[in-house]
Amino acid sequence: MRLLLFSGVFLAFVAPTVQQCVDSDGACSSWVASDRGACQRKEYIKKNCRKSCGNCPIYEAKFDTRRLNPQLQPIRQLVGRWKGEHTGKVTFPTIPTFKYSEEVEISIPDGANIRSLNYTAAAWSSDKEDLHRESGYITIKPNTREVILTTVMSNGFITVEEGPMFGNNIKFILKDIGRISFVRDEHLHNLVREWTLDQGYLRARLSIQTLSHRMQEHTSILYTKTSV
Repeated sequence: MRLLLFSGVFLAFVAPTVQQCVDSDGACSSWVASDRGACQRKEYIKKNCRKSCGNCPIYEAKFDTRRLNPQLQPIRQLVGRWKGEHTGKVTFPTIPTFKYSEEVEISIPDGANIRSLNYTAAAWSSDKEDLHRESGYITIKPNTREVILTTVMSNGFITVEEGPMFGNNIKFILKDIGRISFVRDEHLHNLVREWTLDQGYLRARLSIQTLSHRMQEHTSILYTKTSV
């Protein structure tokens, strides 16, 4: 029997500091105005005149935490696009151990009154085979540090997970699960998903328990933040 419940792995995030896009030399605007090609030819100007050269990164509105509902501020560092290229590992007694890649996107929905983040995850094998997808929402119980994650998975599972946030760590514990009637995976009995934020990286670990196997690690991965 096959179990692939990717996201929920031990996630350790390290959110990089986003630098302001400015010119660090006061002469940049005049240099670039007189010689636009200097932005490509001269390394000093390319590095220190980003604003005048038009080399500023494009910030996507869905990752702009200034738009975040105040209730969600404690989890603002989760917002972004995270990718682990060949850094994931799947293991369980009923399947062979193998490596995988995955991209996770946690974004801000349109509408100032929406008190949740959008969540999607897609995993693929070393030969680019689509392995697993899931989507859902992340929110916080009002006036607490209790974080809630709901997911719908491509393998037929639906989960409700809740857990406390301590510092940069969130530990979700399965509260409820649904499944389509013809799902073929082993009967999932319990699930623990850990996320830890840590300066630009996201580490994730998912542990599961089935009716025939004790609680044990199923997936783990290290992501790098790819959005700005």
